[in-house]
Amino acid sequence: MPPGNGVRAGRRVWVLRGAVALLAAAVALVAWLSERDAEEAAAGPAPLEVRIVEPAALGDAAALSGHPVYWAGRVPGTELGLSEGGAGIVQVRYLATGSAADQAQEDVLTVGSYPLPNPAKALAAFARRSDSTVFRGPHGKLVVTSTESPGSAYFVSPGNSVQVEVYDPVPRRALRLVLSGRVRPAP
Repeated sequence: MPPGNGVRAGRRVWVLRGAVALLAAAVALVAWLSERDAEEAAAGPAPLEVRIVEPAALGDAAALSGHPVYWAGRVPGTELGLSEGGAGIVQVRYLATGSAADQAQEDVLTVGSYPLPNPAKALAAFARRSDSTVFRGPHGKLVVTSTESPGSAYFVSPGNSVQVEVYDPVPRRALRLVLSGRVRPAP
């Protein structure tokens, strides 16, 4: 073996070990970041603050947001919980009478009004998915449900200003509510 080859070979071994160590550290970092992001995504967005309101406050929310706010009318044994989020999102929750607003449950009848750049286009794309089913509601309105979220039914306001989601924890109850024509803009 010529002189110096042993030193070069030893140096290559250390460089190779260093590269493997760096690669292992990079893989560990990527795995940790992916796991952290997955946990944050699973937790979902922070829930919107809910306040108990009278029906007239829904009209005020519509005026402030600049778009219609949908609701399902009065429902016996419930109070209205209003949530207003960024980008004009408005949700009306039907909470058991006497519920504290800060203890508002997520699994209650909820009507969400979501302004989008083109709600009809978004709903049409959703309707084309293989897990979606399309229905015709009052006045020929397109209503879409999905096996991925069986508790929700979606439609677009007549003026194409918002996409409306009606959620009920009992599957297909939201669909029946939308098809009945009870979900409409707040007074």
